[in-house]
Amino acid sequence: MLSELARTKLRPPRLREDVIPRPRLLTALHDAVSSHPLTLVSAPAGYGKTTLLAALPHAFPALPLAWLSLDEEDDEPARFLGALVAALQCLQPACGTTAQMLLASLPNPGAEGRRVVGMLVNDLLETLPGPFALLLDDLHLIAEPAVYATLDYLLERLPPQMHLVVATRHDPPLALARLRARAQLAELRLPNLRFTPDEAAAFLNDRLGLGLSIADLASLHSRTEGWPAGLRLLASSLDPIPTPVGRTAFIAHLARTDRHVFDFLAEEVLGRQSGAVRTFLLETSILPELTPALCQAVAGQPDAPAILEDLYHRNLFLVAVDEASTVYRYHHLFAEFLRRRLAQELPEQVAELHRRAAEAETVPARSVAHYLAARLWEQAAQTVEQVGEQVVREGLLGTLRGWIEALPEPVREAHPRLSYFLGVCALQRGALDEASSLLERAQRGFEAIGNEDGQGDCLLALVDVAAQQHEYERQAELARQALAHPLPAHGRVALLVACVWQLLHQGDLTGAAADLHRALQLALESGEPGAFHALAPILRMPLPLLPGGPERLERYCHHVLARFGEGVGPVQAGAHSLLGYIYLLRGRLDEAVREAERARALSQQLGGFVFLDGEVDAVLAHTAFIRGDYAAVERGWEAGLPWFEQISGIRPWAVAVLYMIGRAQWMQGRFEQARQTYARMCGIVNPHEFPDIRLSRALMRALLEIGDGRYPEAERTLRQAVPIELGMRHCIAFGSARLLLAYLYLRWDRPREALSELGPVLAECERNGTPGLVLQEGAIMVPVLRLAVERSVRPTLAASLLALLDASGAPGPVRVPDTGETLTPREVEVLRLIAAGASNQAIARQLVISERTVKAHVTHLLGKLRASSRTQAVARARDLHLV
Repeated sequence: MLSELARTKLRPPRLREDVIPRPRLLTALHDAVSSHPLTLVSAPAGYGKTTLLAALPHAFPALPLAWLSLDEEDDEPARFLGALVAALQCLQPACGTTAQMLLASLPNPGAEGRRVVGMLVNDLLETLPGPFALLLDDLHLIAEPAVYATLDYLLERLPPQMHLVVATRHDPPLALARLRARAQLAELRLPNLRFTPDEAAAFLNDRLGLGLSIADLASLHSRTEGWPAGLRLLASSLDPIPTPVGRTAFIAHLARTDRHVFDFLAEEVLGRQSGAVRTFLLETSILPELTPALCQAVAGQPDAPAILEDLYHRNLFLVAVDEASTVYRYHHLFAEFLRRRLAQELPEQVAELHRRAAEAETVPARSVAHYLAARLWEQAAQTVEQVGEQVVREGLLGTLRGWIEALPEPVREAHPRLSYFLGVCALQRGALDEASSLLERAQRGFEAIGNEDGQGDCLLALVDVAAQQHEYERQAELARQALAHPLPAHGRVALLVACVWQLLHQGDLTGAAADLHRALQLALESGEPGAFHALAPILRMPLPLLPGGPERLERYCHHVLARFGEGVGPVQAGAHSLLGYIYLLRGRLDEAVREAERARALSQQLGGFVFLDGEVDAVLAHTAFIRGDYAAVERGWEAGLPWFEQISGIRPWAVAVLYMIGRAQWMQGRFEQARQTYARMCGIVNPHEFPDIRLSRALMRALLEIGDGRYPEAERTLRQAVPIELGMRHCIAFGSARLLLAYLYLRWDRPREALSELGPVLAECERNGTPGLVLQEGAIMVPVLRLAVERSVRPTLAASLLALLDASGAPGPVRVPDTGETLTPREVEVLRLIAAGASNQAIARQLVISERTVKAHVTHLLGKLRASSRTQAVARARDLHLV
């Protein structure tokens, strides 16, 4: 609907030939715009704000200007943002394409104003490097706080080459005081805009040739206080008076009247029109824009084009809003006056006029408004039903809600689609209980009339409600019900993936894999862009762990990137993120990092996506852990932890994040900090805890027990965790109890049992092509994999994994049994080089440290291992399976 209005909203109204030049004001305005981020032109109606701004490009053509005329329909964040982008694209078509794409792809773009503005600012910096101004006319018609919050955010981040100019009848709720204090605000107000006596004389005598005396001019200026609209109306009243005496008498009468100047003069002008023109003015006053076709339909006058042209040339407060003079509007003051007179003189015709307008309108939003004004409830309801889906897609939820709530309750009850739309509006603003009630009512209504499509739509929205309320069993049941109804491809694929997650948590991997296959096939076969957009945020780790998951999802990602290209969009970002995790599972670490960083770059260009950024963080953190960069692991997860802790619905997953942090601390030998992290994990309790959360807590506890040398307790903890891992195979995405058991048994000098745990995991990884599941356990796997190579347990795979881990960074800390001492990762490296026969000088050269530092490490090693020589230290290292 925005595109239908953009033609007249994105250019200034055409200036009349008799406009009075105001070089004083134009120079002041140009100087203000050139030197301030924001210029505020604030004055009551009729002070020539629009005319002044429209004259600026004529007076100073070197300054590029974008124009946006605002109206009541723009009082919606998504609509306003779309119009803002469209206005800027008149200067540079490439500007705002990313922001435009974001507006089209977000489920509720109006709630993402800051993100869209951030993208728009980036686009402006790239596509409009030179100075330019954006002019917003009639900002007073905007009341929505979210729109002003978006404007404030834009002003805070305004590129230096951009200048914003705002025309309004009253000061907007922006941070004007802050801008004023920073000298970033210029202001033109009523005293600046009113006509001076010289300008009034130039207009009335020089331009219009009325020949008024100095006394008459002084009286008029005093009575109108230099109000341009009053002076223009006055000219319309004086022009038909043939003699100077008659004009002086009229001016004297005006000076004595107590009535508002505009109403008095408008009454005079209206009274001088022929009956046909007078009726035309009154009847067409209900139209926000005047075209010959609309005026013919509403006023029933076939000569409407000629009347409009005559009114414009006679300057009866008609403004041409396009260059071709085919679309007009009445001056706001005159329109308000005409509508009041229409209600007084022809009240019985108002509804009929709105009916005619509604049927002739080509803009559905205006048709709805006219039907509502005519109290034609059924027609209004039917029109809302026809355009409601498009309105939702455009994010105009407040507009849609306002239309429906204006209808009587019985009409709403008779149209279940209206209750459905209200439910969607409630869902988008987070009123979940209200949304559930409205959607269930709509579903009952659709069921009563046998509307299968409507029932499917309601169930699809109810699935979303249940998901946000974290009622996962109800979500799965609703999804199954919805799949029995006709649904668009994007809805069906979203429901299938919801079923995948439910089956995954139930341990039904075969069923989950089948539904995932169906979802991917449906998206690919339908080719519907909405289906790919629906999948982007929900195809996440650990879905590639399903049977056939890596191959199937990798093919899907490559198809998506081939279809959508390497542009900037959430679909491409999601594909790169998912590929990053798949490559991590396959042990292709460099490719995993490359894809994750590509996904992060796209996400940043799009203003950030929580679902995607978390996945990218996980891939990069896992890779850093494999490579021994534990400080980076800790930093990365600590940065994301507050998001998990602050949102109740996902707070349980903070346990898994804390495990990643605690594991990195443990690997650095910082056992006391790791214990504190475990205490934080235990402090997060949820009555409906997922198995992967329980597994994370058990793994952290086992690490601490291993570090303390309490091997029996660690064994018991891990044995209790193994059934969770085997029953819910996706839990291995966070860590493996069986692999940690293998490490424990080797530390405990039970190599046979270590291999009995490791062997089946290696076989699964080899069969599924997911060696990364072993790699993600990090350096503690090195001695276990060495043992596997020695004992010929999957030796080829074990050797390849060993090579990756040996090349990936430093080992973890090692606790020495019986002594309570812990070897640091650096000390383990030194010990391995000693075992390889390296001298102190060679060790120093390889580790890029001084020989003095090497000697210090050797001294510490001998003490911690209770060894009297390097030979004894090496023998002890072999006992610990370090070499």
